[in-house]
Amino acid sequence: MLAVAAIGMAGLVLRLLGARGDLWMDEIWSLVLLEPLTSIEQIFWRINHDNNHFLNSIYLYLIGPDASPLLQRGLSIALGVGAVVAAGAAARGRWAAVATSLLFAVSYPMVHYGSEARGYAGLVLFTLLAVVLLERRLDKRGSGIAFGVIVLLGFLSHLIMVETVAVLVAWTAWLIWRRTGSFDRVNVELGQIFAPAFLAVLPLAACMLIGRLLFGFRIGGALPFSLQAFAQGYGGMIRYLFGVPDWIGDWVCIAAACGLVCVCAAIWRDRRASLYLIGIVGLPIVMAMARLPNAEFQRYFLVPATLMLLWAGELLGRGFAAGGKYRVLAAAAVVAILAGTTTLLLPFYEYGRGSYATMVDKMTREGTADYATNQEFRTVMIVDYFAKRLGRQASFVAKDKICDERPSWLILEGAIDRQPQHVDAVPDCMSAYERVDASTSWGLSGLGWTLYQRRD
Repeated sequence: MLAVAAIGMAGLVLRLLGARGDLWMDEIWSLVLLEPLTSIEQIFWRINHDNNHFLNSIYLYLIGPDASPLLQRGLSIALGVGAVVAAGAAARGRWAAVATSLLFAVSYPMVHYGSEARGYAGLVLFTLLAVVLLERRLDKRGSGIAFGVIVLLGFLSHLIMVETVAVLVAWTAWLIWRRTGSFDRVNVELGQIFAPAFLAVLPLAACMLIGRLLFGFRIGGALPFSLQAFAQGYGGMIRYLFGVPDWIGDWVCIAAACGLVCVCAAIWRDRRASLYLIGIVGLPIVMAMARLPNAEFQRYFLVPATLMLLWAGELLGRGFAAGGKYRVLAAAAVVAILAGTTTLLLPFYEYGRGSYATMVDKMTREGTADYATNQEFRTVMIVDYFAKRLGRQASFVAKDKICDERPSWLILEGAIDRQPQHVDAVPDCMSAYERVDASTSWGLSGLGWTLYQRRD
C-alpha cells in the first residue's frame, strides 16, 4: 500500500507537469459547446455532440471558462491519479499491484489523458473499477448497485465505455458458458449481473435520445477506415504505452503484444486470461471487421490499452514473484519501459499541446487584428477563445475576401517544418506575408501553427 501510494504521488507530479500550457482545440471546443447553456442539466440533452464528455462538461461548467488551465484540467488529473491507485487494487498479488500501478503512473498515454480536460482519464479509471466490481459480482460478493454506478460514471466520462461493457459482457458470457455449458443459463445470469448497469445507464440514454430528436446529433469528424489507419491507431497506442522505438513497425507492435497475450492465456488458463484475450485481441479484431471510422486516432483504443497495461503489470508481477532469473527479466523489462516512456514524456513536457495564446497576443497587442487561415473552423475557435481571455478582439477574414480586406496576419495550420518563410496568399492582389512565429505540439494532442505578418 505504501509503494502504491508513493507511485500515486509520482503519477500526480507527472500529470501536473503535463497539465501546463495552453488548452488545445478539443478542450476549447468543450467550453464553446457549454457557452450557450443556461442551466447545468442542458449538458445532457442540449449539446448533442461527440465532444461533450458529460462529467468533464459538468466540471467545466461549474468552474467557469475563466479558470486557469491547470484548474480546468483538475478533474482529469484527479481521475488520472485515481486510475493509478485503482490499477494497484485491480492487480492480483503484491508484486503485480506495484508493477501495474507503476505502469499506469508513467505510461505516456495515461499521463497525457490524465492531464487533459476531456473524459479519457475517467474512462480508464471506471474501466478498471468495472473489472474489479464485476469479478466481485461473479464471486457473489459484489453489489449490483455499485457496479451499475461505476458503469454509469464510465459512460458519463466517455461513450467509448460501450467498448468496456461489450468486453465485460462477452467475458462474463464465456465464463458462464464454460461453467454451465448452457446458453439458457448464460442469458439468465447475464441479465441478473448486468441489469443494474442497464437500468443505471437508461436515463442517460433517454436524455441523449430526446436531445437527438429535438436538436440532432453532431460528430466532429469521421475519417474512413483503412487497415493502415487501424495499424497506426492500435500499433501507435501500443508503442506509446511501453515506449517502443519508432523503428519498430505498427504491425510488429500489434503482433508482438497480441501474440504474448495469447501465449500467457494458454499458460495461465485462469479467469483473467480470457478477459485479456477478449479485450486486447478480440475487441480490436471486431473493431477492424466493423471498419469503424477514426481508427487512426490512438485514443479510440484506450479500452484495450487499459487492459493491456493491466495484463503487463500482472506479467511483470508474476516474474518478480517467481524470483531468480525471472525476477531479473522482469526488472530489466521495467527499466526498459521506464527508459522508453521517458523519451516520450520529455518532448511532451517540452512542446505540450501547442502554444496559441502568445500568437494571439502578438496579433492583437496593438488593437483589433484581422487575420486569415487555412483551417477556418479550428483556428477561428482557438483565436476567439484566447482573444476573449486577453480582453481583445481578432477579426477573421474569409479566403475569398483576402484581396478586398488584405488581413494583417495569416495563420497556417500544419507541420511547421513544412511551412515556407514567405507566403503569397493571393498573388493577383499582391498580399505577401513573412513568417514571424511558430508553435508546434508533440504527441496525442495539439496543432502546429505558423504565424505570418503582411509585409507589403
